[in-house]
Amino acid sequence: MLIRNITIENFQSYYGIQTLEFSKGLNLVIGKNGKGKSKLFNAFYWVLFGKIYGSGIGWCSTNGLPYSAKNLMKRHEFINQKALYDLQVGNNVQTRVRIELENDKGLLFEIERSVIIQRLIDNGWEIDKNHDNAWNVSDYIIKVAHDSTTGTKFEEGDAAEDCINELFPEGIRNYIWFQGESLERLINFRDSKTLKAAVKHISYYPFYENLSNIITCSIPEIEKIETRKIKENNKYDSTIKGLISTIETRRGLIANEESNKIKIEEHIRTINIALTDDDTKMKGLASYSGLVSKYEQCKQEIQAVMSELTNIDNYQREQLPKLWLLRGISPMIEKCEGIIKNHTEEQDTAPEKKYLDDPSRAKLEGILRDGKCFVCGSNTSDGTDAHNWVLHRLKEQENYLREREEYENNIEFSKKFERFIGKIQDYPNLLLISLSAIDKQYKDSEEKIEKLMISRRKFEKQKKELDDQIEDAKRKYGVDPVKQAQNFGILDSTIKISRNSLEKKQRELTASIQTLTKYKAELKKAEEDLEKISGKQGGVKVEETEWKLISVFLGDICKRVQENARIDLLHNIEFQSNEFYKQFTQHDSGYKGTVKINDDYSIEFDANLNPGHEDRKKLSIINAMLSLNQKAMNTFYPFISDAPSSNFDIPTTHNYLLGVKDVFDQSIIMTKDVDVESEYYQNLKQQNKVSRIFSLESHLYCPEGQDPEKHEVSTDVIILKK
Repeated sequence: MLIRNITIENFQSYYGIQTLEFSKGLNLVIGKNGKGKSKLFNAFYWVLFGKIYGSGIGWCSTNGLPYSAKNLMKRHEFINQKALYDLQVGNNVQTRVRIELENDKGLLFEIERSVIIQRLIDNGWEIDKNHDNAWNVSDYIIKVAHDSTTGTKFEEGDAAEDCINELFPEGIRNYIWFQGESLERLINFRDSKTLKAAVKHISYYPFYENLSNIITCSIPEIEKIETRKIKENNKYDSTIKGLISTIETRRGLIANEESNKIKIEEHIRTINIALTDDDTKMKGLASYSGLVSKYEQCKQEIQAVMSELTNIDNYQREQLPKLWLLRGISPMIEKCEGIIKNHTEEQDTAPEKKYLDDPSRAKLEGILRDGKCFVCGSNTSDGTDAHNWVLHRLKEQENYLREREEYENNIEFSKKFERFIGKIQDYPNLLLISLSAIDKQYKDSEEKIEKLMISRRKFEKQKKELDDQIEDAKRKYGVDPVKQAQNFGILDSTIKISRNSLEKKQRELTASIQTLTKYKAELKKAEEDLEKISGKQGGVKVEETEWKLISVFLGDICKRVQENARIDLLHNIEFQSNEFYKQFTQHDSGYKGTVKINDDYSIEFDANLNPGHEDRKKLSIINAMLSLNQKAMNTFYPFISDAPSSNFDIPTTHNYLLGVKDVFDQSIIMTKDVDVESEYYQNLKQQNKVSRIFSLESHLYCPEGQDPEKHEVSTDVIILKK
C-alpha cells in the first residue's frame, strides 16, 4: 500500500490549503517543538478514522467533543485558529483533510473527511475563542472514491467507513500509526499481555490459532451427530443406549471441567503476574527505604526554607510602606543639614565694620564741591581720578549704612529664627541615624533571603538527585518508593492474600486435573466397551465416527503445529528484534544488552539499561513483527509515526531512520531529532530510499518582534528533498 499525498485545509495548525506529496521509501518530516508535526500526524489519523490525539487524553472522536476528550478539548478546538479568527458572523469555513493512496493491487483510493464551521456570535475574539456557543461545528462528512472492476465507485457515511476498515483493520492501526508517547502501552516489559496482543494483531500466527479452534470446535459437533446416529441405529439395545448415555454425560462433564480448568489456570496466571509485580515492588521498597527517608527530609527542608522566605516576604511587604519607602533619601537629608549649617553661620556673622566714615560724608562732599582735597591739595575736579575715587567712596559709605540699617532692623526676627534653627539643626543627624537603621533592616532581610535561596538551591539539587534515583527505582522495580512507602503494610498484606489465593487456586487446579483424569478414564472405558460391542455385533460405528477420528487426529496435529508456530514466531521476533536493535545501537560503546523473549510472551527486563535503550528495544520488537508479517502475508502497510525517537540522541535517531527505510516499503516519520546542519542529515539526504524530506516552519501573522497569539501563527511546509 502506498500513500500518494495528503491535502490539509484549516486543520489544527495548518491554515489554508497545503499538500504534501509522498513516495516509496522513507518520507521524513522535520520540525522543532510546536511546528506542527503532531498536527500532521493527527491529520492522517483524522481523515482515516475520525479521531485526533491529545496528550494526556489519547485518541478521541471529533464528533464527540468535548465529552470524548473528558472536557479537556473544546468542540471547535481542532479547527485552525486563524480561520476562525477571520470568520464573520453568519459565514462558514471548511476544515478538510484529503488523502490519496494506492492499495497492493494498484487500485486508487481517494478519502476525504470534512466539517463545516459557522460563527454564530461576535463577542470579541478573546471571549469567543474559549466558548463553544460562539461556533457551530457540524459532524464530519466522510467520502471515499475508489477504483473497481466496473469503474470508479463513490461511498459515503457507513459505507465509506467500511471501505477504510477493509484497508486498515482496527487491530493493526495502533502499531503502524503510533506516537512515541504511546509506545509503553504497545510493548510493556512488565506486562506479557502487550506482546501477546501485538502478536495477535500484527502477525500470521492467529491463522494457525483460528484453524486449530475451528477443528477443536467441530469435534464436539461431530460427536453429537455420531452418538445421535448410533442411538437411532440401536434404539432397542439398552446396553448400547446406556454406554452412549455415559459417553455423552462424561463428554459434557469433561467440557465443563476443561472450561473450569482454563478459568483456574487464567486466575493462577493473573495471580502470578500480580505477585511478581508486588514482589518486585517490595524489593524496590526494601532497597530504597533510606532513599525515601532522605527524600522526605529534603522535602521538609525545602518546605521550611519556602516558609521562611514567605515570612520574610510578608515582613518586607509590611515594612515597605511604613519605613523602607524612606530608603534613598539620605542625600536629601544631608543637603538639608548643609543648608541649616550654612544659614546658622551666616546668621552668626554681623556686617563687617569697614570704617568708611573717615573722612566723613560731609568732608567728601566738600572736596567735590571745592574741586580740591583739603588735606593734600590734589585736584578733584570732574573727570579726574581723584574725583572718581571720592564718588566711589561715597557709594561704599551708602551701601554700608544700608546693610547696617537692615541688620539692625532684622536683628529681632533673626533672633527668633535662630531659636527655631537651634531646635531643628540636630534633626538631619537623627534622621540619618534612623535611615541607617532602616538600611540595615533591609540589608539584613536581603542577606537572609540570599542565604535561604542558597539553601533552597542546595536542597533542590539534592531533591533532583533523589528524583533521579526514584525514577531509577520506578524503572527497575515498577514502583514509586515515595508514594508506595506509606502503603508498605498494605502491599505486604496484599502479597500474603495473593499467595493464599494462589495456594487455593493451585489446590483447585490439582483437584480439577484429578477430576478430568477420572472423567476421561470413565469416558475411555465407556468408549472401549462400546467398541467391544461393536466388534461383536456390528452396527455401532457410523460414518461420523471416521469423521471424528480424522478431526481428532487433525486437531492434535494443528495443536502441535500451532504451538510450534507460536514458539518459532517468538524466536523469529527475538532474532529479528536483535538485528534491528544492533543497528539502532551500533554507535554505542557501553553496555547495550539484547532483546530476550520467553515462550510465555514475557520480555526480560534489563535494569542496567537506560530508558533510551528500552525504547529502542520496544521499537525493534514492533518493527520486527511488522517486517515478519509483511513477508508472511505479503501485505505491506505504510508505517507512520510521530516522535518515535523522542528518547534518542542524534546518532541513534539516524540509525533508527536508516533501519526504518529498509523495513517498510513506505514510511512517514515525524521527528525533531534531526539536525539539518549535521553530517547525519547529509548522509540521510543522500540515501536512495530516503525519498522525500520536509521541514515544518511557523508562519507569523503579527508584527516582527512581537510574540504571536495562537491565531497569529500557522504551519508552513518547506520541501528539502523531492
